[in-house]
Amino acid sequence: MALKNNSGLTLFELLISTAILGILMMGLHQALGTAISAYGNTKNKQELLAQARYTMERMVMFVNETDYIWKPDDVDQEILRVGERVLDTYNNATHAYDIDGDGYLDADNNYNGTINETLPPDEQLTFSLDKTDASNWKLKEEMPDYSTADYYDTLPGKVICEYVTAFKCSRLSTNLVEIELTLSDGNTEVSLKTRVKARLIE
Repeated sequence: MALKNNSGLTLFELLISTAILGILMMGLHQALGTAISAYGNTKNKQELLAQARYTMERMVMFVNETDYIWKPDDVDQEILRVGERVLDTYNNATHAYDIDGDGYLDADNNYNGTINETLPPDEQLTFSLDKTDASNWKLKEEMPDYSTADYYDTLPGKVICEYVTAFKCSRLSTNLVEIELTLSDGNTEVSLKTRVKARLIE
């Protein structure tokens, strides 16, 4: 008598196997989608946070070293303007920008080692909010133009931070400033706040 070969799958077993495989694939797809979304959100937050930290650290650096704070004041709290007392990227004798500088602060226009010969100080550094693009406010930095004889001219403003939703500076005392910065790309938001003390202001 010949034996029947029953090693194959019946149609019912095949349908059950396909259904189970489909459920597993859907679960894996959802888990993968969630993981990718979480990774994207984390990456966006890290990028926003890095941008905000860089901006805050830059503002803190210039305020720490200044001896004159122009703004903020009671009227305008979306501008931070201080006397520039940090950079040495300019050779005052040759009037050329040089990465090594000349050993004198750029604000020392006559390179005699004294930077506060005229009051108020003339070389101003400004951080201000550019609201030209309503969907993406930008924080701009305006540096003094040391290559000219004019004390009050500046280089074209450069964007140092994007996706700004709030920028506020408050003058707490003569030489103490509080800075608040919030960035948001629509999905992720980061906020930083700090207080920074300037040098003794005359």
